[in-house]
Amino acid sequence: MKILKLCSFIFTFLILFSCKEEEDASVCSESYPYRAKLAIKGICFNYVIELIDVGSNSNLVEAEWTDETTGIVYNNVSRLSNYCDFPTEIQEGDEFYFAFSSDSNDAQCIVCEAFRPTPAKSINIDVCESPPLGVY
Repeated sequence: MKILKLCSFIFTFLILFSCKEEEDASVCSESYPYRAKLAIKGICFNYVIELIDVGSNSNLVEAEWTDETTGIVYNNVSRLSNYCDFPTEIQEGDEFYFAFSSDSNDAQCIVCEAFRPTPAKSINIDVCESPPLGVY
């Protein structure tokens, strides 16, 4: 009987600790990914994200912002906070899908300190690998 209990305990222990959480994959499947464009890919990760699907998130973006260096006016933009996690293959002008992230920016990458104007409001995002179902 003791051997059966011991085997049961070991089996339960192995099951509990062998499961691992999937990272990033669940972010986009659990919450609707929004659509955005990388409006400015500035020096030293001074990135400006333009939300195409703003929806109820208008408090997270600046409705209108003028880039001091070019004079171009942008709508529904924010500065990217978690720039270390942003995919390098996304270029200025590219559209992508994302989900809002609550992770703070614990910069884990080397960033220079050159300044480029960006909006005052900032967001953390997780870029989704594919568009939501039904969007192509």
